[in-house]
Amino acid sequence: MKPAISRPDLLRRLPRKRLSLLRELGTLADERGVSLYLVGGVVRDLLVKRKNFDLDVTVEGDGVAFARLVADRYGAGLAIFERFATGRLVLANGIKLDIASTRRESYSKPAALPDVEKALLKEDLYRRDFTINAMAIQLNAAHFGHLHDPYEGQCDLKAKTIRVLHEGSFVDDPTRIFRAIRFAQRFGFHLESETARLLEVAAATDLIAQLSGPRLCNEILLLFSEPQPQRSLEQLAKLNLLRFLHPDLRYAGTSKQIVRSLPKALAWWTRCCGQHFLDRPLLHLMALLDGVEQPVVEAVVARLTLSHEQAMRVRAGGKRLKVVVRGLRGARRLRPSKVCRLLNGLPEEALVLCLARAGGQAATVARVKQRIFDYATTFRTISTALRGDDLLRLGIEPGPPVGRMLALLLEAKLDGVVKGKAGERAFVRARLAGAS
Repeated sequence: MKPAISRPDLLRRLPRKRLSLLRELGTLADERGVSLYLVGGVVRDLLVKRKNFDLDVTVEGDGVAFARLVADRYGAGLAIFERFATGRLVLANGIKLDIASTRRESYSKPAALPDVEKALLKEDLYRRDFTINAMAIQLNAAHFGHLHDPYEGQCDLKAKTIRVLHEGSFVDDPTRIFRAIRFAQRFGFHLESETARLLEVAAATDLIAQLSGPRLCNEILLLFSEPQPQRSLEQLAKLNLLRFLHPDLRYAGTSKQIVRSLPKALAWWTRCCGQHFLDRPLLHLMALLDGVEQPVVEAVVARLTLSHEQAMRVRAGGKRLKVVVRGLRGARRLRPSKVCRLLNGLPEEALVLCLARAGGQAATVARVKQRIFDYATTFRTISTALRGDDLLRLGIEPGPPVGRMLALLLEAKLDGVVKGKAGERAFVRARLAGAS
């Protein structure tokens, strides 16, 4: 292996608490007589002066035993993944740390999870996805800060190049196809010519179809987590990779228009309603699915094995929103109760999609924005002072009539027809009198 280069300046770019922890871990490794290295994306990001607080370290030795030692020393929570000889720790100060054994990997078949066995650092770095992610910084005291770069990752960083380490990389792990797109878009890098050829060959096969739902879902949502996911979508479409979500899925027409409108819609939402949680990666998946038939939506939900919560949000999009936006764009005067009927039950992501769909004259767009703003910040927080028990005491029959009266009462309150608890009682009594 090429001699390490002393780069003490790199680790000093980390926050003080993380730097202090790495020094302590290096000392602990010295006590145990093992070599310890910081590895992964954090090394790459230190070189390009990009913030990354992930701490992944690897041990030339028994990583699980070292993880247990660290957990005991720091009173940290620990999860062990025996198959990959890895421990995941959460320290009391909230710092998360992954500790693994240096290892080589072999694949029983394409797209399968790897079989692993212990190996030296050079082999561990060779199993990684790209040269820019195949560097390590030693943490042992005598060599603290030494950079190991056997595959010239620094050169590729300087040349803004994504390069695989061997020709079977995309076949062994097709998720690297998505990672190559993601890193290229994130850093503004290009694919090295042979890497680009290998990626196109792998993309033209059915290798990705062999990925499990959770693995495929993770890569898709990570792509959509990037600052400009529309660029990644362009690449997915260019390489015909959307077929692995559904054969009929296309990035064109309405979905492309809505994705391109999302940045402005998101900026408005963040400025005006930013206190509400928003799942941005899922929002872009919903935008991609906008306008497709419900069976396609259901097939994508199943293929990605989305969680119940994710599936609920995705199903709230689609063609229903076309009707919702038409209603929001309509009459100049729209009662608050009508706005609520249109928007009730929609998650935040669907509200942002409504904004992205609202293109047209400035006055019309402003009208839609105002109605969504009123709903998100005011209307949906309003409730009746009276409850079900109150209505029963006023003479409403038990069962569905109670729910119907509460709905009528809420609409009246939203529209300013009733005010205060006394006004609500008077409204209910008047309805009862009119029905008798």
